[in-house]
Amino acid sequence: MPKRRSEHDDTWGRKRQFLGRIANRSKVKTVQLLSLGKLVLKQAWSNAGYIFPRDFEALIQYKFIADPSRKVPYRCQIRESGGKPWFIITCDELGESFEGKSPTACWKQILDRINLTLQGLGQPLVRTQVAGPEYFGLNDPRIVQMIEDLDPKKQCTDYWTEKEKILEARVAYEQTHPRTERKKKKRSRRDSESPQPVCDAEEYTGAWSCIERQSRYLRRSQQTAVPDDNPLPDLTDPITLQPVVLPALSPYGHVAGYYTWVQTLKETDGLCPFTKLPLTIEMLTKLTVKNIDKYREAIRQI
Repeated sequence: MPKRRSEHDDTWGRKRQFLGRIANRSKVKTVQLLSLGKLVLKQAWSNAGYIFPRDFEALIQYKFIADPSRKVPYRCQIRESGGKPWFIITCDELGESFEGKSPTACWKQILDRINLTLQGLGQPLVRTQVAGPEYFGLNDPRIVQMIEDLDPKKQCTDYWTEKEKILEARVAYEQTHPRTERKKKKRSRRDSESPQPVCDAEEYTGAWSCIERQSRYLRRSQQTAVPDDNPLPDLTDPITLQPVVLPALSPYGHVAGYYTWVQTLKETDGLCPFTKLPLTIEMLTKLTVKNIDKYREAIRQI
Protein backbone atom coordinates (compact mmCIF):
# COMPACT_ATOMS: atom_id res chain seq x y z
CA MET A 1 0.00 0.00 0.00
CA PRO A 2 1.51 3.39 -1.01
CA LYS A 3 2.61 5.65 1.78
CA ARG A 4 0.18 8.43 2.49
CA ARG A 5 1.68 11.87 2.11
CA SER A 6 1.68 13.94 5.26
CA GLU A 7 -0.17 17.23 5.24
CA HIS A 8 3.05 18.89 6.42
CA ASP A 9 5.27 17.19 3.85
CA ASP A 10 6.11 19.64 1.07
CA THR A 11 8.21 17.18 -0.93
CA TRP A 12 5.57 16.90 -3.62
CA GLY A 13 5.16 20.65 -3.75
CA ARG A 14 8.90 21.10 -4.29
CA LYS A 15 9.09 18.37 -6.92
CA ARG A 16 6.15 19.93 -8.67
CA GLN A 17 8.19 23.08 -9.19
CA PHE A 18 10.51 21.10 -11.44
CA LEU A 19 7.87 19.93 -13.92
CA GLY A 20 8.50 22.67 -16.46
CA ARG A 21 6.92 26.12 -16.60
CA ILE A 22 3.74 24.87 -18.24
CA ALA A 23 3.09 22.49 -15.35
CA ASN A 24 3.18 25.03 -12.55
CA ARG A 25 0.06 25.36 -10.48
CA SER A 26 -2.64 27.07 -12.44
CA LYS A 27 -4.45 30.00 -10.85
CA VAL A 28 -7.61 29.07 -12.76
CA LYS A 29 -9.53 26.90 -10.30
CA THR A 30 -12.54 25.98 -12.44
CA VAL A 31 -11.33 24.11 -15.52
CA GLN A 32 -13.59 21.48 -17.06
CA LEU A 33 -11.99 19.46 -19.85
CA LEU A 34 -14.49 18.63 -22.60
CA SER A 35 -12.15 17.25 -25.26
CA LEU A 36 -8.40 16.63 -25.12
CA GLY A 37 -8.00 16.75 -28.88
CA LYS A 38 -5.33 15.20 -31.09
CA LEU A 39 -1.61 15.78 -31.45
CA VAL A 40 -0.55 17.60 -34.64
CA LEU A 41 3.12 17.20 -35.53
CA LYS A 42 3.61 20.55 -37.21
CA GLN A 43 5.72 23.46 -35.98
CA ALA A 44 2.84 25.85 -35.37
CA TRP A 45 1.07 23.36 -33.10
CA SER A 46 3.68 23.45 -30.35
CA ASN A 47 6.38 25.73 -29.05
CA ALA A 48 8.88 25.83 -26.19
CA GLY A 49 6.12 26.30 -23.63
CA TYR A 50 2.99 24.54 -24.86
CA ILE A 51 1.53 21.81 -27.04
CA PHE A 52 -1.75 22.79 -28.70
CA PRO A 53 -3.88 19.72 -29.52
CA ARG A 54 -6.30 20.16 -32.41
CA ASP A 55 -9.96 20.06 -31.29
CA PHE A 56 -9.00 20.71 -27.66
CA GLU A 57 -11.97 22.08 -25.71
CA ALA A 58 -12.42 23.22 -22.11
CA LEU A 59 -14.79 25.32 -20.00
CA ILE A 60 -13.41 28.22 -17.93
CA GLN A 61 -15.35 30.34 -15.46
CA TYR A 62 -14.78 34.09 -15.78
CA LYS A 63 -16.54 37.45 -15.47
CA PHE A 64 -19.62 37.84 -17.63
CA ILE A 65 -19.27 40.56 -20.25
CA ALA A 66 -22.80 41.89 -19.76
CA ASP A 67 -22.60 41.69 -15.96
CA PRO A 68 -19.02 41.53 -14.59
CA SER A 69 -20.33 41.02 -11.06
CA ARG A 70 -21.00 37.37 -11.82
CA LYS A 71 -19.12 34.57 -13.58
CA VAL A 72 -20.22 32.41 -16.49
CA PRO A 73 -18.59 29.56 -18.42
CA TYR A 74 -16.47 30.35 -21.47
CA ARG A 75 -15.89 27.51 -23.94
CA CYS A 76 -12.26 27.53 -25.12
CA GLN A 77 -11.48 25.64 -28.33
CA ILE A 78 -8.46 25.02 -30.55
CA ARG A 79 -9.42 24.53 -34.18
CA GLU A 80 -7.45 24.50 -37.43
CA SER A 81 -7.28 27.35 -39.91
CA GLY A 82 -4.85 27.42 -42.79
CA GLY A 83 -2.93 24.50 -41.32
CA LYS A 84 -2.30 26.38 -38.07
CA PRO A 85 -4.05 26.43 -34.69
CA TRP A 86 -6.93 28.88 -34.43
CA PHE A 87 -8.19 29.78 -30.97
CA ILE A 88 -11.87 30.38 -30.24
CA ILE A 89 -13.63 31.38 -27.02
CA THR A 90 -17.42 31.19 -26.98
CA CYS A 91 -19.71 32.66 -24.35
CA ASP A 92 -22.91 30.67 -24.89
CA GLU A 93 -24.90 32.87 -22.51
CA LEU A 94 -23.97 35.93 -24.57
CA GLY A 95 -24.14 34.11 -27.90
CA GLU A 96 -20.80 35.48 -29.11
CA SER A 97 -17.41 34.05 -30.01
CA PHE A 98 -13.96 35.63 -29.90
CA GLU A 99 -11.25 34.33 -32.22
CA GLY A 100 -7.54 34.88 -32.71
CA LYS A 101 -4.12 33.48 -33.53
CA SER A 102 -3.31 32.99 -29.85
CA PRO A 103 -5.18 32.36 -26.57
CA THR A 104 -4.12 35.79 -25.29
CA ALA A 105 -5.56 37.51 -28.37
CA CYS A 106 -8.97 35.98 -27.61
CA TRP A 107 -8.95 36.89 -23.93
CA LYS A 108 -7.84 40.43 -24.67
CA GLN A 109 -11.02 40.94 -26.72
CA ILE A 110 -13.09 39.69 -23.80
CA LEU A 111 -11.30 41.90 -21.28
CA ASP A 112 -11.78 44.91 -23.53
CA ARG A 113 -15.53 44.22 -23.67
CA ILE A 114 -15.72 43.72 -19.91
CA ASN A 115 -13.94 47.03 -19.37
CA LEU A 116 -16.38 48.78 -21.72
CA THR A 117 -19.23 47.50 -19.55
CA LEU A 118 -17.48 48.58 -16.35
CA GLN A 119 -16.70 51.98 -17.83
CA GLY A 120 -20.36 52.46 -18.68
CA LEU A 121 -21.27 51.57 -15.10
CA GLY A 122 -18.67 53.97 -13.72
CA GLN A 123 -16.78 51.12 -12.02
CA PRO A 124 -13.00 50.43 -11.87
CA LEU A 125 -11.63 48.64 -14.90
CA VAL A 126 -10.16 45.13 -14.82
CA ARG A 127 -6.35 45.25 -14.68
CA THR A 128 -5.64 41.65 -13.72
CA GLN A 129 -3.18 39.33 -15.42
CA VAL A 130 -4.94 36.92 -17.73
CA ALA A 131 -2.35 34.66 -19.32
CA GLY A 132 -4.05 33.31 -22.44
CA PRO A 133 -2.80 29.68 -22.31
CA GLU A 134 -3.55 29.46 -18.59
CA TYR A 135 -7.12 30.63 -19.11
CA PHE A 136 -7.50 28.03 -21.84
CA GLY A 137 -6.80 25.37 -19.22
CA LEU A 138 -3.37 24.62 -20.67
CA ASN A 139 -1.60 25.24 -17.34
CA ASP A 140 -3.70 22.82 -15.33
CA PRO A 141 -1.27 20.07 -14.18
CA ARG A 142 -3.80 17.34 -14.88
CA ILE A 143 -4.41 18.58 -18.42
CA VAL A 144 -0.70 19.18 -19.01
CA GLN A 145 0.04 15.55 -18.16
CA MET A 146 -2.70 14.31 -20.49
CA ILE A 147 -1.42 16.48 -23.34
CA GLU A 148 2.14 15.27 -22.80
CA ASP A 149 0.86 11.69 -22.94
CA LEU A 150 -0.28 12.40 -26.50
CA ASP A 151 3.39 12.66 -27.46
CA PRO A 152 5.09 9.59 -25.92
CA LYS A 153 7.89 9.70 -28.51
CA LYS A 154 8.56 13.36 -27.69
CA GLN A 155 8.26 14.51 -31.28
CA CYS A 156 7.39 18.09 -30.32
CA THR A 157 11.10 18.80 -30.04
CA ASP A 158 10.96 22.48 -29.07
CA TYR A 159 8.64 21.71 -26.16
CA TRP A 160 10.61 18.76 -24.77
CA THR A 161 14.00 20.41 -25.29
CA GLU A 162 12.92 23.50 -23.37
CA LYS A 163 11.35 21.42 -20.64
CA GLU A 164 14.55 19.42 -20.17
CA LYS A 165 16.56 22.63 -19.87
CA ILE A 166 14.15 23.99 -17.28
CA LEU A 167 14.23 20.79 -15.27
CA GLU A 168 18.03 20.83 -15.21
CA ALA A 169 18.19 24.52 -14.34
CA ARG A 170 15.71 24.14 -11.51
CA VAL A 171 17.52 21.19 -9.99
CA ALA A 172 20.78 23.15 -10.12
CA TYR A 173 19.11 26.21 -8.61
CA GLU A 174 17.57 24.13 -5.83
CA GLN A 175 20.94 22.58 -5.00
CA THR A 176 22.64 25.97 -4.74
CA HIS A 177 19.71 27.61 -2.94
CA PRO A 178 18.49 25.25 -0.18
CA ARG A 179 14.96 25.89 0.96
CA THR A 180 16.15 26.68 4.47
CA GLU A 181 17.94 29.73 3.09
CA ARG A 182 14.80 31.19 1.60
CA LYS A 183 13.17 33.26 4.27
CA LYS A 184 9.97 35.16 3.82
CA LYS A 185 10.24 38.89 4.14
CA LYS A 186 8.80 39.99 7.45
CA ARG A 187 6.07 42.57 7.31
CA SER A 188 6.66 45.57 9.46
CA ARG A 189 4.11 46.68 12.03
CA ARG A 190 3.47 49.73 9.93
CA ASP A 191 2.66 47.58 6.89
CA SER A 192 0.37 45.31 8.89
CA GLU A 193 -1.60 48.27 10.14
CA SER A 194 -1.95 49.84 6.71
CA PRO A 195 -5.15 49.11 4.76
CA GLN A 196 -4.46 46.58 1.98
CA PRO A 197 -6.19 46.45 -1.40
CA VAL A 198 -8.76 43.68 -1.68
CA CYS A 199 -7.96 40.97 -4.28
CA ASP A 200 -10.09 38.30 -5.88
CA ALA A 201 -8.19 35.17 -4.88
CA GLU A 202 -10.03 33.01 -7.42
CA GLU A 203 -8.59 35.01 -10.26
CA TYR A 204 -5.12 35.96 -9.12
CA THR A 205 -3.65 36.20 -5.67
CA GLY A 206 -0.90 38.66 -6.57
CA ALA A 207 -0.82 42.43 -6.41
CA TRP A 208 -1.72 42.87 -10.10
CA SER A 209 -5.36 42.06 -9.41
CA CYS A 210 -5.60 44.92 -6.94
CA ILE A 211 -7.02 47.94 -8.69
CA GLU A 212 -5.20 50.49 -6.52
CA ARG A 213 -1.75 49.05 -7.17
CA GLN A 214 -2.37 48.63 -10.88
CA SER A 215 -3.57 52.21 -11.15
CA ARG A 216 -0.36 53.41 -9.48
CA TYR A 217 1.62 51.28 -11.91
CA LEU A 218 -0.09 52.81 -14.92
CA ARG A 219 0.34 56.36 -13.65
CA ARG A 220 4.01 55.76 -12.88
CA SER A 221 4.57 54.19 -16.31
CA GLN A 222 2.90 57.08 -18.11
CA GLN A 223 5.00 59.59 -16.20
CA THR A 224 8.27 57.76 -16.80
CA ALA A 225 8.03 56.48 -20.35
CA VAL A 226 8.85 58.66 -23.35
CA PRO A 227 6.41 57.69 -26.15
CA ASP A 228 8.75 58.77 -28.94
CA ASP A 229 11.45 56.42 -27.60
CA ASN A 230 9.25 53.33 -27.53
CA PRO A 231 10.49 51.07 -30.34
CA LEU A 232 7.55 48.66 -29.97
CA PRO A 233 4.42 50.87 -29.69
CA ASP A 234 2.16 48.17 -31.16
CA LEU A 235 3.37 45.37 -28.86
CA THR A 236 0.98 44.08 -26.20
CA ASP A 237 2.50 43.47 -22.78
CA PRO A 238 2.08 39.69 -22.29
CA ILE A 239 1.39 40.15 -18.57
CA THR A 240 -0.89 43.18 -18.35
CA LEU A 241 -2.42 42.71 -21.82
CA GLN A 242 -2.09 46.46 -22.31
CA PRO A 243 0.16 48.31 -24.80
CA VAL A 244 3.71 47.83 -23.59
CA VAL A 245 5.20 50.77 -21.70
CA LEU A 246 8.96 51.19 -21.42
CA PRO A 247 9.71 47.77 -23.00
CA ALA A 248 12.45 45.69 -21.42
CA LEU A 249 14.00 42.46 -22.71
CA SER A 250 14.92 39.53 -20.47
CA PRO A 251 17.96 37.34 -21.23
CA TYR A 252 15.47 34.58 -22.10
CA GLY A 253 14.03 36.65 -24.96
CA HIS A 254 10.75 37.87 -23.46
CA VAL A 255 9.62 41.50 -23.66
CA ALA A 256 7.32 43.20 -21.15
CA GLY A 257 7.02 46.66 -19.66
CA TYR A 258 9.84 47.56 -17.27
CA TYR A 259 7.50 48.15 -14.33
CA THR A 260 5.61 45.00 -15.26
CA TRP A 261 8.87 43.13 -14.70
CA VAL A 262 9.48 44.96 -11.42
CA GLN A 263 6.12 43.98 -9.96
CA THR A 264 6.15 40.45 -11.35
CA LEU A 265 9.62 39.63 -10.03
CA LYS A 266 8.54 40.78 -6.58
CA GLU A 267 5.75 38.24 -6.68
CA THR A 268 7.83 35.39 -8.10
CA ASP A 269 10.79 35.93 -5.75
CA GLY A 270 13.17 36.61 -8.62
CA LEU A 271 11.98 33.96 -11.08
CA CYS A 272 11.04 34.62 -14.70
CA PRO A 273 7.25 34.10 -15.00
CA PHE A 274 7.68 32.41 -18.38
CA THR A 275 10.67 30.11 -17.83
CA LYS A 276 10.73 29.98 -14.01
CA LEU A 277 14.50 30.55 -14.19
CA PRO A 278 16.32 33.09 -11.96
CA LEU A 279 15.86 36.68 -13.14
CA THR A 280 16.69 40.07 -11.65
CA ILE A 281 15.99 43.63 -12.71
CA GLU A 282 19.70 44.08 -13.40
CA MET A 283 19.50 41.34 -16.03
CA LEU A 284 16.89 43.26 -18.08
CA THR A 285 17.72 45.40 -21.09
CA LYS A 286 15.57 48.46 -21.70
CA LEU A 287 14.69 48.69 -25.38
CA THR A 288 14.89 52.03 -27.16
CA VAL A 289 14.72 53.30 -30.72
CA LYS A 290 18.52 53.41 -30.76
CA ASN A 291 19.21 49.84 -29.64
CA ILE A 292 16.17 47.92 -30.94
CA ASP A 293 17.97 46.70 -34.09
CA LYS A 294 20.68 45.18 -31.92
CA TYR A 295 18.24 43.12 -29.87
CA ARG A 296 15.39 42.49 -32.33
CA GLU A 297 16.57 38.98 -33.24
CA ALA A 298 16.79 38.05 -29.55
CA ILE A 299 13.07 38.71 -29.00
CA ARG A 300 10.95 35.57 -28.89
CA GLN A 301 7.20 35.60 -29.31
CA ILE A 302 5.15 34.36 -26.37
